Formats: sequence, C-alpha cells, structure tokens
Amino acid sequence: MSYVTLKNQKRISVMMIITGILLVLLCVRLVFVQILDLNNFKEKAYEQQTRERSISAKRGNIYDSTGEKILAQSVSVNIITAVPNSIDKEDKEKVAENLAKILEKDKDDVLAKLRKNSSTEIIASKVDQEKSKQVLKYIEEEKVEGIRVDEDTKRIYPYKELLAQVLGFVGTDNQGLYGIEKYYDDELAGIPGKIVGSTDGKGRETPFTNEQYIAPIQGKDVVLTIDATIQSIVEKYLSKAVKENIAEYGMIVVLRPSTGEVLAMANYPTFDPNEPFSPYSDELKEKWEALSRDERTKELYNMWRNKAISDTQEPGSTFKIITATAALEENIVDMEDKVFNCQGSMKIGTWNIKCWRHYSPHGTESLREGILNSCNPVFMQASQKMGIDAFCKYISAFNLDSKTGIDLPGEVSGIMHDPSSMTAVDLATTSFGQTIQITTLQTAVNYSAIANGGYLVQPYVVKEIKSGSGNYDKKIESKVVKQIMSEKTASSILSALEDTVAIGTGKSAKVNGYRVAGKTATGENGRGDNTKYLAGFVGIAPVSSPEIVVMMNLYNPTGPSGHGGATLCGPVVGSIIDETLRYLEVKTDYTVEENTIKEMIVPNLNELTVAEARKALLDQGFELVSDIELKDEDIIKDQIPKQGASLMEGSTIRVYIDDNTKQTVAVPDVRTMTSEKAIEEFRKAGLNVRMVGAGFVLTQDVTPGEVIEKGSIVTIKCVDTTELP
Repeated sequence: MSYVTLKNQKRISVMMIITGILLVLLCVRLVFVQILDLNNFKEKAYEQQTRERSISAKRGNIYDSTGEKILAQSVSVNIITAVPNSIDKEDKEKVAENLAKILEKDKDDVLAKLRKNSSTEIIASKVDQEKSKQVLKYIEEEKVEGIRVDEDTKRIYPYKELLAQVLGFVGTDNQGLYGIEKYYDDELAGIPGKIVGSTDGKGRETPFTNEQYIAPIQGKDVVLTIDATIQSIVEKYLSKAVKENIAEYGMIVVLRPSTGEVLAMANYPTFDPNEPFSPYSDELKEKWEALSRDERTKELYNMWRNKAISDTQEPGSTFKIITATAALEENIVDMEDKVFNCQGSMKIGTWNIKCWRHYSPHGTESLREGILNSCNPVFMQASQKMGIDAFCKYISAFNLDSKTGIDLPGEVSGIMHDPSSMTAVDLATTSFGQTIQITTLQTAVNYSAIANGGYLVQPYVVKEIKSGSGNYDKKIESKVVKQIMSEKTASSILSALEDTVAIGTGKSAKVNGYRVAGKTATGENGRGDNTKYLAGFVGIAPVSSPEIVVMMNLYNPTGPSGHGGATLCGPVVGSIIDETLRYLEVKTDYTVEENTIKEMIVPNLNELTVAEARKALLDQGFELVSDIELKDEDIIKDQIPKQGASLMEGSTIRVYIDDNTKQTVAVPDVRTMTSEKAIEEFRKAGLNVRMVGAGFVLTQDVTPGEVIEKGSIVTIKCVDTTELP
C-alpha cells in the first residue's frame, strides 16, 4: 500500500505552482508575439524570406546656360552581384575563373567573395554594356545560379576639366560629393528603384517565384548661369597666365552685375572629374607614390577645392573702392576735391607705410586721382577722416564679414578686424586692402555694386531646375540683397575706374572698341621672407551699360614679369573682356584703329602660280617666302597664315608647293621687350606678329617656348609701363 508523505505533497505543490507560472508566462509571451508584436515579426519574416537589389536612379543632366551643352550626364552601365549561397561549392572556383576573365578582375578576389557566408556580394560595379552582355551570355549558356546583372549608372563629364571645381563629382554610389553635384544632390539624384525576390532559410533564391521590379525615378536636370563658351575663354587665359608667371594657382570670376549670375568661374590648376581620385598635374603624378595616405588626401582636397570661393587672401588695392564708397557716402570728401597729399609714405603709430611710387610721390591729389594712381596715402587719409566706427559700417554694408550666399558648397566668409579692438594701424592698412582677407568672389560682388548703380546682388550658378519631361519645376530669380550706396556714388567711382584704365595704372586692360573700367591690385600675404603676393585685376565693361565684371587673381607668381596686378592680370582681363563681349554680340562703344601700323587681309594663294602669288602679295604689302627654291610656274598647294587673317604690312606668307613637311620653330620670349624689338625677334624666327597697343610687351599669345609652324601669327599686347605699379 502506497501513500504520499507530507514532504512529497509539498514538492508536488511547488512543482505545480512553478509549472503554472511558466504556463502563464508562456501565454503572455504568445499573446505578445502573436498579437502585440505581430507586425515586427512579420517584417523580420519578410526580411528573411526576401532579397532586395537596389537599382540606381539616373542622375539629372547639368546644362550650361544655353541649355545645349551637357556638362554632366549619367550613362547606363551595370552592376554584377552574386548570391554566394545559391552557387554550389564545387562550382564556385569555375564561376570565379570565368567571371574574372570577362570582367578583367583577379580570380582570387572574385572567389573570396563567392565563398563568403553573406546574402549578396558585389563582384563589379560600373560595368559597361559589352562586358555585361558577355556575363549574361555566360549565365544563360552555363545555367549559372546566383549571379545577377542589374542596372546601374555612371556619371561622365564630356568636357573633362572644364568647370571641374564648380561642377564637382560623384562617389561610387552616385552621390554628389563636391560642387553643384553636392549642393543640388537632392534634385539631381532621383529615387532608386529595386528588384524584390524570395529566398529560403539559407538565403538561397526559391524556385517558381517571380521577382518584382520597381523602376527608379530619374533625377531632375539643372541649367546653369555659366556659359560653356565664356568658361572656355576664361580657362584658356587663366591656365596660360598661371604657367607663364609660375604662380601656385589662379582664379577668375565673371559676373553679370545686374543680376549676380555667374557667367564663368575658373580655377587653375584643375582636374578631371571623370577621374577625381587620380593625380592630375605632372608634378603631382611624379611624387604621388612617395606620399602617405594622409598626404594624398590633402593633395586631393587641394585639387578639388574651388579656391575662388573657399580661399581668402589679402586683396590689395581692389579693396580701395570700399574706402572710396565710405568717404563719398559719409560726405568726407567730393570726388574732385584735392584734399589729399602723397609724400611717398605716411607715419601711422610706429609704422611707416609707403606708397608704391614712394620714389616719386604723387603730391596733391583728389579722390579720383587717388583711385587712378592707386595711391595708398589717399585712402589712409580718407579712413582717418572717417574713423573706425564709420569705416567699419561700410565693411558690414558690403557683407565682407559674411558669405555671399552663392549656391555652392565650401564658401567661406571674409576675415575682418574686430571694430572693438581695431587700431589706427589696422584702419590704415585695411583702407588699401591689407591685414584683412576676402575671397575672389567677394571682390567680384563688390564691383558688381559699382557697376549696377549701388546694389549688392547675391551671386548664383543655377538658374533653372526641370524634370525629366522637360517642364520647368523651378526658375531661380536674381536677388538684390540691399542697396549699399547711392547711384551717384556708384557712378562717380565707376567714372574714376574708367580713368584708371584710360590714363592710370590699369592701362594694360584697355580693349579697342569698348569703354572699360578697372582696378589693379597687388596684395601681400605673409610678411618678410614669407611674403607671397597676390596679383589682381578687376574689370567692368562696357562702362556705358555694364554687362560683365571680370575678377582675376594669381597667387604667388614667381616668374620674370614680377608680381604686379597691372602687369600680370590686366592684359588677361582685357583679353577676356574683348572675347566675351564680342561673343555676346555686345555693340562696341566706338571704332578705332588698333595700331598706327596698317593691317591688310591675307588673300587665298592656293592653286595660283608662284609668279601670280608674288604679284598678289606685293599689292597687299606682304612678302612670299618658302623653305625651298621656287619656280615661277610652280603651283601653290598650301599657305601659312591662311586666307582671311589680318596682318601688318611687311609680314611674310609662307607657301608650300607639295606635301613636304612644314617647318616649325620655338616661339621666342619677347615679354618686357619694346614692341619694335619684339617684331624684329619674331621675324627672325620666321613668325608673323599682330600687335595690340604700343610700348613694352606685357603678354604674348602663343606661350614662349611652344613649338609652332613657321609663318604662324603671334599676338602681343603692349603698353607704356612707366605708370604701372
């Protein structure tokens, strides 16, 4: 006979209680899982049983202002992915070998990805259509499981380095990383699509299931204010100036002063946004392998940086219009009052600050004369009359202590003195553009206010955003920030700046046919042995109705022509103004002869006999030359220069009677020579010359040392340099 002791009864009771508690907990958990947290577990189940493959959206195009030239576009490529668990172990090596061969990859790298315990591995991205077709053919013929070819896009820049720092570039995921690509990434990027398929518990694709395709939405297009032709003109002259003057870098900004539209913005050295992570210059390529990872990153950032908006420097004398504006607006002086005196230098505290022409002081001057002579004492004296508070009020009016607000990433604000701690020396040096720093763009905006009647405009580079259907979603309107001076003050300063180009320190920027206003600058960055100069020039044209403001800076020029803005930048700005206004078909202000030397048009000599050609050239004042002995009856097959070129009397036309190799010559360096000596040197070399202006040669186009065909034309720009700073 069995029986239960009291002790056993207690044990059974405890076990039943514990079991009851566990059952209650289990029920609670079941309620939580099946009711309260049902959606969460549904999502987890969906994630485990499905696989999504992303499809990149095609980024919108970037157009120049004409809407015709595409500066950035996306083309269709493909991405090759693998589902490692869907490939049999014994087949992985063979699959890796074939994929590596088609895609030109390392077999071991591909095999390592196929052996991973992951749901998806990218084998290759940005694969062109030809290779993609080969992969698809291999998959179909060999019935390979687990390899997919999906849509992708690749960003290309058809004009390569043109506008590189402004356009920026994209990363491997097609996300904008710099420039317009970054600033307008939300508009350009579009919305990615995807392919959704089913998988089993091991992540393998399940049979007899259909994949769901969700198409991507293409990004919107943007239209710039920048004209690709004007940009090309600017970059041509900037690269030449940086190379010839051995400068660290150069920057040019071209604005439409009435609206703030950026017509061109150039930096040199530049890079190719199609290959943004590769060294671009020959100098950088040579030292690339020896650089550390951090050093390479630093060099790349320097290469990408849009220095026109991201670097500040002491501007030098282009800043003097701020002081002139303040003096006129505060009624300290009238433009024509001769109340200033230049004795070559001024004593401010313990500093003795010189005028650039300290060796021959300007004497008594008006504000107008101070501007066209670029005389530092005039502006130091004007700032003293105003005082620190009044002067700093206009620094704030020009927004020099803040950003311009341009629609580009990376812009920095100017660096100004704190008015509360500003000294008399700070006031004096700031008055002519030293001991403070601003960007090249800020200077261009300052001069736009002079050109447009006194209004501060906000610069911008994108004028329209449109959808893929071509409909305009948004048009960006120009924005006037505020009026910072009276129309009378702006007109007075513009008049003085015109005198600066006509008879003052800016004569190197004269343009035949157009009235040009401008200002020279030579800023100093650093002091003593560490000084690096900033050569600068800003031009406004045509004065009668300003269409463009052109601001140029060269940082640390170390070439034989020195570091003065009048000498290095003035002629370049003049050439850009000339070509740009003619491209825009802006009517000239007047008609003038470029030189006292008579010029004639080169006739067509092809198919003439040598005797006939000599007679035709004699009538035009030209001479016929050849590298071989010619007979009167020989027939001319080619000539240099070609028909239609304009040449001065006494020039030579080189002719060829067969397909013999044309003769070449290295272009001599005639800079700083007199125009007469330069013409003599070119003719000795067998080259023709076109001369603009008279006096000493400031610039020449073609670059010295470049090898060109004999008979070619080299243009020289000359000016009387006795009054250049």
